[in-house]
Amino acid sequence: MNKLRPYYPIFKFVAVFGGVYLLLSMCYYFYLNQDYRGLNYPDPVTSQVAYQTQQLLNLTSYEAHIFNTSGHPSVFMYVNKQGVYRVIEGCNAMSVMILFVSFVLAFAKAWKKTALFILSGLILIYIVNVLRLVALAIIKYEYPEYDHISHEILFPVVIYGMVILLWLYWIKSPIKS
Repeated sequence: MNKLRPYYPIFKFVAVFGGVYLLLSMCYYFYLNQDYRGLNYPDPVTSQVAYQTQQLLNLTSYEAHIFNTSGHPSVFMYVNKQGVYRVIEGCNAMSVMILFVSFVLAFAKAWKKTALFILSGLILIYIVNVLRLVALAIIKYEYPEYDHISHEILFPVVIYGMVILLWLYWIKSPIKS
């Protein structure tokens, strides 16, 4: 058993990360399996992200409108009366946030600083995600030929790259101790 002692931090990281990720993913799964058709279809977080994206687009020179998609848990985004995309559950960044929180908690030491970092990181991820959706709507409207590369490559790099930078900051930062 003494031979495994040097690996204790790795075992602890994997156990905490895996446990938190599993717990938060299960909670999110149960959240998604509620029937939101009568309240706010699709789920409230996805609807809020779509609404805030619409509001930001309307602050620019674009006229944006959103409509719930009947029979499908999504919100359709229109820019200047042209349909540009559907906002689905995967667009709300909740899965990315769950991954972020799990990793930070796996390296947690001082709980107050950890909670503050998690809150700050979640707010930043949320804001970057909404800005990502705004930019994607503009690209899909103005430059549809760049739709695929922006949606499939550029914006995942932006959101995941930011999360990785936050993780690196958290690991290297003296604020966690």
